[in-house]
Amino acid sequence: MGVRTLIADGPVTRLGQLVLAGEVDDAEPIMSSTLRVMDAYVLSVLIDGEGNYRDADGREERIRPGAHTIVPPGFPHTYRTDPGERWTELFVVFSGPLFDALHLTGAGPRYPVPAPSIEALRTVLRSPPRTRRVAEHQLLALADWLIDADDTADSPDVSMEIVAAMGRLADDLTASTDLAAVAAESGLSYDTFRRRFAEQVGQTPAAFRTVHRLQAAATLLRLTDLTHREIARTLGFADEFHLSRRFRAHFGVSPRDYRRS
Repeated sequence: MGVRTLIADGPVTRLGQLVLAGEVDDAEPIMSSTLRVMDAYVLSVLIDGEGNYRDADGREERIRPGAHTIVPPGFPHTYRTDPGERWTELFVVFSGPLFDALHLTGAGPRYPVPAPSIEALRTVLRSPPRTRRVAEHQLLALADWLIDADDTADSPDVSMEIVAAMGRLADDLTASTDLAAVAAESGLSYDTFRRRFAEQVGQTPAAFRTVHRLQAAATLLRLTDLTHREIARTLGFADEFHLSRRFRAHFGVSPRDYRRS
């Protein structure tokens, strides 16, 4: 428990910079009760616990798990737990023209539906970049995640039970969760769950989960020195050959060629 720094003072690149990233794990965040101003974008994803958000526009709001708070540079704001209370939060501070170009919608908490994968964000932030080239790939991966987080519109074609299942499966990067258990959590038989999921999402639950695992594999290939065997083990593939077959079928290139490109 406590505050863990994942990345600090990443390289300055033509796309921007990852200034700071870390996780507050069941602890009281270090945050002033007065409004603060940052020179960079701030992203906070509240995973567990509750707190309060306040900003210079007079917005005051109770935030709960699932809140994605994005604040642009130069905007006075604060968010924190009540005194003595704790929460679990993943946070990122970043800057640069790549993120300016995204035109992220106004400051404050939002609850994206479906919520982008927390585990995918952890994968992006898993280690400091070794080179500026790797740093740029990391910034692009963060931007891709933010595009999903910025989509807050509820889709009328996707039911809430399927939305919840999408979030659960997107985070299940090791494929350790039984799909029948996800169906049961949705209050559906497996056959009904699989049919509705495919109708509303356009993929079967298994295919949806596999795509997110392969996207995580691509991120690890770009941003880490993990071997193909280690990546396969991390993401629950039988071995590196199984990963390679699935990766080539999805991306059209082998993991080795993808890493070299």
